[in-house]
Amino acid sequence: MRVGLLLAALALGLFGATPPQQRGQRACRIQVDSVRRDANFVTLADGTQQIFAGGGVFARCIAEPTTITADSMAYFQAQAELRFLGNVHFRDSTSLLDADRVTYWTREERLHAEGNVYTRNFKSGSEMRGPNLDYYRAVPGVRDTVELYATGRPTIHFFSARDSASADRRPFLIVSDRVAMRHNDRMWGSGRVTIDRDDLNARSDSAFLNLADSLGYLIGVAEVIGRDTAAPADSNTYRLTGQRIRFELTGGQEVRRAVAVHRALATGPDWTLRGDTLDIALDSSRVQRAQAWGRMDDEQPSAQSGLSTVLGDSLDVQMPGQVMHLVWAYGRARANSRPDTTVVEEDWLAGDTLRADFASAPDSAGRRRSEVEHVTAVGGDRVPLASAYYHTENESEPDGPRGISYSRGLRIRIAMRERRVRTVDVVGEVDGVYLEPLPRAMRDSLAADSARADSTRADSAAGRTLRPAPPTADTARAPRPPLRSPRAPRPAP
Repeated sequence: MRVGLLLAALALGLFGATPPQQRGQRACRIQVDSVRRDANFVTLADGTQQIFAGGGVFARCIAEPTTITADSMAYFQAQAELRFLGNVHFRDSTSLLDADRVTYWTREERLHAEGNVYTRNFKSGSEMRGPNLDYYRAVPGVRDTVELYATGRPTIHFFSARDSASADRRPFLIVSDRVAMRHNDRMWGSGRVTIDRDDLNARSDSAFLNLADSLGYLIGVAEVIGRDTAAPADSNTYRLTGQRIRFELTGGQEVRRAVAVHRALATGPDWTLRGDTLDIALDSSRVQRAQAWGRMDDEQPSAQSGLSTVLGDSLDVQMPGQVMHLVWAYGRARANSRPDTTVVEEDWLAGDTLRADFASAPDSAGRRRSEVEHVTAVGGDRVPLASAYYHTENESEPDGPRGISYSRGLRIRIAMRERRVRTVDVVGEVDGVYLEPLPRAMRDSLAADSARADSTRADSAAGRTLRPAPPTADTARAPRPPLRSPRAPRPAP
């Protein structure tokens, strides 16, 4: 009898103050089915009631599959506010929620949970754990979808609702200072965001992930590290950084494209890409193609592999299997290469458009590296003539100094082997200069003359200073050969 009276009183207290604008809507009309101790009823001067019950409470929403259990409860009719305390368990048709304390505002259809909060979305399988949570129920006429907000660096296992039936699906493990979730597939995070999975690790100041549209953003000091799931755990296939990174996902939620903006940098096992903007295409966590453009700190975009570097106002890098194969450079293009690490001065080829073909070859440690095999430069609007500067082999003295050649033309093609220039073809408007290395005998003679020249120090010590003779009229007015600008058509790549 006592329980029956309690239920009737609670029903009057909970539903007597339902506002007119919510009548007819499917809001939660709570009915308390049982309590283990007597309830206390307090009637205030304005006629509203406050109800307190303990010893174990079981409540449910009428005509909906929603239940709430707790150690005790309190109800404040004027605020339409329910408080559940101790071992609170909330279940409805879309999710579950466990916490130490839950406050439920019936007019707003909002729950605030505190202490050891755990929630799970039945449709997607996504889970969240943290110190607090604001949960907004989906109720017609109030809001069209579920919304969640949490602070205190909650931990989220984020799944896509589209692949809920898949047995091998992999969640995104997300941690951030603050998080918001809407519907079943959208998530926002801010403050030291980390997104981890077996094939990637991502970091940024804030992030947005929309698995319904297979899209994500990392904003503020963003970084993505790709991993090959078939390789050892510590093997990274690529690392991409920038101020902002936009990435697209496949149907299986794997990254298929990433665009990094502002001071973008991508690195791999033996290659490095730089540019203000980097657009890379991926397959199985491996870079297949990259495009770079935009100056960064007054530097051109660049693609570097081994001891070879290609620069230009924009780059198109084709690297199937994450091995650099072909690089196109457009606008003030240039390719630099060094035979080995002991050589200080680089060989280079420059033009308006440049094509560099790479070949894979083993290095001194036995690892396969990509090095330039053929490189072609042509003149154009910005750079009328292609030019090349390279060192030649010293056939008479292999260990001696090498010759230096400088050439210009409408088109220059260089073939290389083992990072050394082998053949050079120059076509159209050809000119240049070649500096032959001095023979050993002449170098020894010059060295001896230099040693004897040290005797002039005595004259200097005696107060006499030796000064170089002034230049003659011929040497002072030597004309510089003009650089012609032919109007040749630009060849198609």
